[in-house]
Amino acid sequence: MNRLTHRQRMAIKKYSLLILSLIVIVSVFLSIPSIAKALPTSLVGVLTENSKIEESLPAVESSDDERLTSLMGEAFSAVLGYDYESEPPIPSLENLEGAEFVSAVNLCWYSEEDIPELHLINRTNFEVDLFDYTDLEFPIDNDIYSEPLVLIVHTHGTESYLPKGVNYYTSRNTFRSEKEEETVVAVGTVLADSLNSKGIITIHDTTMYDKENFSSAYSNSKAAAAATLLKYPSIKYIIDLHRDAIFTAKGVNQKPITKINEDQCAQVMLVVGTNQGGAIHPNWDDNLTVAVNLQKILNEDYPTLMRPICLRTASFNQQLSPGSILVEIGSCGNTIEEAKNAAKYFAASFAEMIYSN
Repeated sequence: MNRLTHRQRMAIKKYSLLILSLIVIVSVFLSIPSIAKALPTSLVGVLTENSKIEESLPAVESSDDERLTSLMGEAFSAVLGYDYESEPPIPSLENLEGAEFVSAVNLCWYSEEDIPELHLINRTNFEVDLFDYTDLEFPIDNDIYSEPLVLIVHTHGTESYLPKGVNYYTSRNTFRSEKEEETVVAVGTVLADSLNSKGIITIHDTTMYDKENFSSAYSNSKAAAAATLLKYPSIKYIIDLHRDAIFTAKGVNQKPITKINEDQCAQVMLVVGTNQGGAIHPNWDDNLTVAVNLQKILNEDYPTLMRPICLRTASFNQQLSPGSILVEIGSCGNTIEEAKNAAKYFAASFAEMIYSN
């Protein structure tokens, strides 16, 4: 059995003192009714219901297979009187045994005080200047009919997020899940609902194409998307919705995050494929034109939401349509709520792009 480190022993001591303090407080109020009666009703309620609060919090498994209950935002909210729905998540207790903590970062390459600009992460050998694409003719005829216009797919549908209010993970966390409510599929539902509410008829394919065989995920999602295009030739846009995974060289899990209208939002990245990897995709510059137009609108509407556009050697099935694009919402360090918030704002600008072209 592994020996506990000094930091682990300190963590256990902190938890023991916390639990002991709660026991003493509850014992005092139960044994001295006169004191309890003199206290405000709200405080009595908080103290007597504290055990229920702790039971509702997510449990974290330690490396020794012990169950540790994390004292997260909801518990602090109850005791300190915070409105948790309008406040950023309160950081977890330090030195939580067996857990690694997520680091919040801004990956949009500028701050709120700067004028948003177009930036490119170019992972190809092509020489590309995004500003050359700003005045090009938009490659899609956006006639709005009562037919589907957008298709959302999930090539890597098992990509998951952290639960609401959680900023840590353990070695057992694979950042994959087959439960829709924990994954990019749930974020896709928010995106689809938002677009539909704006009059953009959207089909959401909730199939997790990496669930059975990860290596064949792209070929399977391509076949499914192609079949949907045959059934609904009115579709002009295909959004392959993913979530990123961002770790530093030292293994720190980073989550790209920003605040929009008091909402904590995962930052978003548009990924555009090319034919450098050998795919038959000669018109990838049409996809890049769409991405640049969308990025400009998003930058104007919600500064700091967007990371730079990323140009890649693979095609990512984007040869299926000039309006096909891969969208990374957040990373495995973001919470599902942060990703859903981002999806709502992304949908607003996406609809604006369609209506303005």
